[in-house]
This record gives sequence, structure tokens and C-alpha cells, in this order.
Amino acid sequence: MSTVAASLQVILHERVDQAPSDPALAFVDSQGRFAWQSRGDIHDRAAGYSAALLEQGLRPGDVCLLALPSTESCATLLVATLLLGAVPLLVAPPVLPGRESFLIALIRVLIRKTGARLVIVPATLTDLDEITRGHGESCPVVRDTDLSPLRGTRIPRIAPAEKSTAVLQLTSGTTGSPRICVWTQTAVVASLEGMALAMRLREGDVCLNWTPLYHDMGLANNFLLCLTQGIPLALLSPTDFIRNPALWLRGLSDTGSTVTWSPNFGFALAARKVRDHEVEGVRLERVRAFWNAAERIHLDTLESFHRRFAPLGVRLDALKTNYGCAENVGGATFSDPDGVFTVERVDERLLQEKGIARPLPEVPEGTPHVSVIGVGRPCPGIRIHILSRTGRPLRDGQIGEVALETPSQMREYLGHARGTRRALRDGYLRTGDLGYLRDGELFWVGRLRERIMLRGRKLDPSEFERVLLKIPGLRHGCFVAFGVDDPEHGTQRVIVAVEIADPALDPDGLSAAIRGEVHRQLGVTVDDLLLVLPGTLVKTSSGKRRHRVFRKAYLTGELRAAAFVDQN
Repeated sequence: MSTVAASLQVILHERVDQAPSDPALAFVDSQGRFAWQSRGDIHDRAAGYSAALLEQGLRPGDVCLLALPSTESCATLLVATLLLGAVPLLVAPPVLPGRESFLIALIRVLIRKTGARLVIVPATLTDLDEITRGHGESCPVVRDTDLSPLRGTRIPRIAPAEKSTAVLQLTSGTTGSPRICVWTQTAVVASLEGMALAMRLREGDVCLNWTPLYHDMGLANNFLLCLTQGIPLALLSPTDFIRNPALWLRGLSDTGSTVTWSPNFGFALAARKVRDHEVEGVRLERVRAFWNAAERIHLDTLESFHRRFAPLGVRLDALKTNYGCAENVGGATFSDPDGVFTVERVDERLLQEKGIARPLPEVPEGTPHVSVIGVGRPCPGIRIHILSRTGRPLRDGQIGEVALETPSQMREYLGHARGTRRALRDGYLRTGDLGYLRDGELFWVGRLRERIMLRGRKLDPSEFERVLLKIPGLRHGCFVAFGVDDPEHGTQRVIVAVEIADPALDPDGLSAAIRGEVHRQLGVTVDDLLLVLPGTLVKTSSGKRRHRVFRKAYLTGELRAAAFVDQN
């Protein structure tokens, strides 16, 4: 199934020319209904929208911001943008009422950083004038519902240069000021070819995806991979999945899918919420690969998912693991496509205190231990190194930063030279992730920079600051935020501790304000909130917050014991 081409556009045209009537995309609705659309149908419809985008002033090489939910409209306009030779940048739309102002602020930042020439937003976004304020006519904003395909208009076939920009991708933290990864044509094509080989995609495969198109898992590992490799792809709305995870399993059965993807929390959610009557008649023997990626993978989650759905035909060897990042254009490692994932039980104390993963062949009763899931071996063309803080290569079992030698790395963080230099050093892509190697298998154990992993989203603790600064009664900047693994729900719990300015303040009102603003502005539920007295959250001598130190104090109970008011 390998293709030899210099750009996404060339590959997409080749696929249509080879088999225009073959199925390409289906869109599963909230009732589970779907209909396959052929490669030719998708191409023709998208080309009609390409012509409409031309009328809006979008030209080859221009950046187009797509701030849309992961629907048929978004998918079609994404293909239309690519066929035109323009550069798409997908932006997460607001999922909560009242958050439009934050999307507008982000779009304004992205217009300035990327020089975007067109922004497409959902019909629900009403205040378009606020987006365009200060940009004049240089970057029009249109609703997707106001665009209509221009039938019969011929769009010249574009063949961009190999080193030109193919796609812009936001890093997974989509609040505040996320960094913008620049994906070149060469890097994208290398990534897609490598992933197809590592996954052993083959004729007869069908994929179903519910992860958002604005996430690199949804965009690279699913949408672009399937379109360029000729794999039929069924798309399910992320919102519909969260409301009714049984749709995922029923969709897999009804579409005859063999491959699917989800962050760890999706497996946990399905195992916990799906009821027998919702999956009556569903059969899943055909699914050979349930890929688990984007956040820490828990053994309990995999075992629970297998145990819950084994009666439907889910095999243990169908549960797969993957590791990747936006800086590498998608997946970098994949577990054995034909075998069972790897798991090690290691000495927890040695892991945490010495950074050494020592396997325990047997676990004596009372011995602190942790199960670490292997996330696979590198794609063809990629080499993995584990580096110390000084850049020294580490031996198997020693924990350090995961660094990649890879043909699919980003060119840069757009407009962020310092971040680019930090990430791309000495011929390596420095991922900021912590892990270790064992006989060529990567084991991912956490984040170097303390980000919280929440349902596939990477949330930096610093993102809480802009919210907390605006809440009266708190000492400015005196807070810590961290994640604690929650195996039952397959993700992390969010823990926040803040120093109060005056012990006489109403703790209930303050707690409600903190929880409400964090949820409204970040879309995050604080699972555990601790109000502490001034001076409790001591910083380093250089003024840095000690998230990891207080995370350890929380786990030992020391931080809760120091709380002035425990708001839970």
C-alpha cells in the first residue's frame, strides 16, 4: 500500500485516479446511521468548496483557520483547503456555553502569528466583527453554513514543493497561547508512510475514529493516514461519543471496522458506562487493533475494557498501544500489530526516587510496585534515545527524556525561536516526555515539564494562573496544580491548591468561584481543591512553583493536613 509522492495533494489525487468509486468516508450520526461516500464523491464535493474558498480570497500557500467541530462540514472543508494548496490550521471550537470570547481571543492571536488569510467558524459563533477588529479586510471570517460548493468549477491540481508547509498544528494544550507546529510536506508524507508500515495496514482494513480532527491523533493518525493509504474511514462526533460511548462499539460493528483509536480515558469510559442492552447484537471480532494513545495508559483500563467486552469478541491481543506527539506529526512508536502489548511491574520506590525501572519477576506482598505499559517500537526510519538532563544517553531501564531521530519532525514552532531551539537540538527532537527503553521497547512514564494529562489533553499547570489571578481573595501566583492518575476513569484527576489572602474570607464562596472560573475558562473540573494559608506553597529560590514537590506532599497526605479549608 506504499505510495511514492512528494506531497499530500499528489497522493490524494492519485488515490482518486486509481479507484474513484472505492469508499472513502462515512459520517456516523448520533443514532448510529451512516452512508459511505466514495473517493470521487469526496473529491468532487471538496473541489466545489475549494472554488468557494478561492472566491473568499484564499490562495495556494495561504493559511486557513478552521475553528469547527469535527463534523462532515469540517472534514469536507479540510480536504477543500488541501486541494487548493492552502495550509489548514484546525482550532478547537468552544464546547461550553459562554466560552466564545476565549475562542475569539485565540483566533485573533493565531491570525497575527500565522498571517492567516481566511477564518471559518461555526454558525453558532455570532460575534464575527470582534474577530476581524484590527485586521480589516486582510482576513475575512465566514461561517461554514454561509459557504456553498461551486459545482463544475475546475481547480488546478497543486503539487507543492517537498519542503513547503503542508499543515499547521496546535500543540495539545489548546488554551492560553498554544505553540504552532509547522509540518512540512516531507515530514507529513514520511510520517504517514511510517505509520502505515508500523500498523501493517492492508487491503480490507476499515477505520473508525471519534477523536477530534483538531487533535494530531484525529488529524494525522486517522484522517490523513486513511485518505492517503486508501483506507475507508468512518467518523463519529467526539461529543456523541462522550454522551453515548456505546455508539463507538456499535459503529465499529456496523461499519465492519478493523482499526480504531482512543485515548485511555475513552476505553475506561466505555467499560464503565456502556450497558448490555446498548450493544445487543454488536460483534467486535473483526477489530484487530484498538489503538490506545495520547495520555498515560493504565493496565487496569486495558484489563477492564477487555473483560467487559470479551463477550462481544474483543481479544486481548487486539488492544494496542502507541506513543506520539504533534512535534513528530503523529505516531512515533507502535506495539506489535500481531501480538499482546508489553507490561512491566517495576519497583515503585526505585522508579520514583532513583529514576530506575527495575522489573519485579514476582511481587512480594506489601512491596510498592507499579505497572508500566510499553508503548511499542519506533516506526521505520525513527530511532529513540533516552537522554539525561545533560544530554547523555542512558542505558535500558534508566528514566530520562525521550528524544527522537526522525524524518517526520516539525520544522519549527512558528514564531517561537526559543521553543524551537529547546525542542530541536543536536539532531534530536526533544519531546519533553519521560520514559525508558527495554530491548527496543519504549515505556512512557510521565512528563518532564509537569503537564497534566486529561482525557488526551495536555494541560500545563501555568494555564491556571490567568484564571486564578482574576479571583479576589487569593494570593497572586501562589498556587500549584498537578494531575494524579485515576485508573478507574482512565485519566488523571486535577488537583489545585491555592493560598488565600485572608483567613476570614468565606471559604465556600471562594471555592465556588475557583471551581466555576476554572471550568468556564479552561473547561476543566477541579477534582480536589485545597485552600491553604499564606506561605504554605513555598517556591524555589528562583521563584518557580514546585508542582512536583507538592504533588508528592499531596500523595503522602502532608498537603491535605496543611490545608486551612478542605473544599471537597
